[in-house]
Amino acid sequence: MAHHRRHSVSLGEEIKSSSTIADISHATASMGRINEMVAEARLSKKNPLGHTASTASTHSAPIFFSSPTSRRRIQSASSSSSSSYRSSIGITALSSSPSTSSKSDSGGKITDKKKEKKKLFACVGVGTQSCKNSRRSPEHRRVDEAAFIQRARVVESLPQFWADKYQAASFHKQEAQLLKELASLDELPHTLLKGPSGSGKRALVMSLLREIYGEECGNLSHNIRYFPLQEGSPTKVSVPITFSCHHVELNVKLERNAKFALMGLVKEMSCIYALTPQDTNLNIKSDCQVMVLYEVDKAEQDIQQIISWIINCHSQICKLILCCQDDVNILESVRNLFKVIHVHPPTTPQIMEVLFEIAKKEDIHLPKNLAAMIAAKSNQNLRQAIMALEACKAFKYPFLKEQPISIGWEDVVIDIALEIIADPSKSRLISVRGKFQKLMEDFVHPKLILRKLVEELLKNIEASLKRELYYWHAYYDKRLPPGTSAFSKLAEFVAKFMSIYRKSFVSRQYV
Repeated sequence: MAHHRRHSVSLGEEIKSSSTIADISHATASMGRINEMVAEARLSKKNPLGHTASTASTHSAPIFFSSPTSRRRIQSASSSSSSSYRSSIGITALSSSPSTSSKSDSGGKITDKKKEKKKLFACVGVGTQSCKNSRRSPEHRRVDEAAFIQRARVVESLPQFWADKYQAASFHKQEAQLLKELASLDELPHTLLKGPSGSGKRALVMSLLREIYGEECGNLSHNIRYFPLQEGSPTKVSVPITFSCHHVELNVKLERNAKFALMGLVKEMSCIYALTPQDTNLNIKSDCQVMVLYEVDKAEQDIQQIISWIINCHSQICKLILCCQDDVNILESVRNLFKVIHVHPPTTPQIMEVLFEIAKKEDIHLPKNLAAMIAAKSNQNLRQAIMALEACKAFKYPFLKEQPISIGWEDVVIDIALEIIADPSKSRLISVRGKFQKLMEDFVHPKLILRKLVEELLKNIEASLKRELYYWHAYYDKRLPPGTSAFSKLAEFVAKFMSIYRKSFVSRQYV
């Protein structure tokens, strides 16, 4: 026995010195003991780069060592000694070369090194990773989001809100008839519609445009346009524009650079529809663009001067339709150039009638008392009444007896979008987070808030960013939790958008 122990202790030295190991075949040690012996032997030395100078072999036997060093590859000092060792104890080995493989004496099966290594360490933790999460976790994996979104299938559209889907101008029968008569004229006069907010001015404008040009006017697009500060100047300003193939819309109150956009758009029209003395067959329905300007009465004074210049110099190629709450602040010299139409606000029964009509088309049951409450709270603002009905439906349907009603939530979201565009900073994010919480405390569904926010952001960003914004809308829309806890997820969406929007500043040529 003493002789046998001395023989076992000297085993490593005999293998390392490439001496004969024929006596190992007579050893009665267990497989576990053999593994320990092999580990202690350290058959070859590694160079400083971690590569072996001689041909290495990795055993496929289930070797589980407690120390990290014992998990390393077991390498042989020479191919002859390792081959002899394998033939003695029957352990399958592989060559260290990635392109080579070895046969086991027992089965003669050729085993690929990568597959064998994967099998060997399938359940053995390497470093800090375990077999359960051997792949890199998503939070640590570097992903090119832009490239991923570019390959993803993205629906680049949003569902319409009921207020846009069902533009109700049916109760303005007298005004609608007057506009229809104007559309039948050979030349459309410049028109001014005045009336309180939410009275249906925009619905009447769209009815007039459809009467002249057809349904194409309903296909609206939004884009950022750049206009020079002065003619020939390299410095330009960006202005979001809403347009169809026959008209352009611009809110001259909200856009601080509206005057540059007005002059730039008219000059573009004059180039497209340039007239010569021989042009006598001008068709107002095909050779003229309509420019619709909102909130003219609240715009700066120089806007009215530009309007006067357009009418005096470019009436043949551009027709103006102005919308305002009151024409008191509009210069008399400008007001006299327009056909003025007074749009009266809808009455409570008229608003209820529109709400019932929408409920019927959406296949929902609207109690009469709820319709009356919405109409009364809307303060004769039809759009706010319709948006409130949609918010009620999203919050709880069938409706409750004491159904909460949120009026004016759309305006709050529009203001949030404008704040984000103007200042995509961390301090603004904190302010926005509080407004989201307040909206949900007022029983506005987070999905409606997100959709309206995205709708407004799309109007104010470059075309190159829109696909990415559509993607993130779909991503967060599916992950919004119910209840007031969703405001954190909405804030997370805003933070994501701010990051994307700030990165776009680098590639911008104009500000």
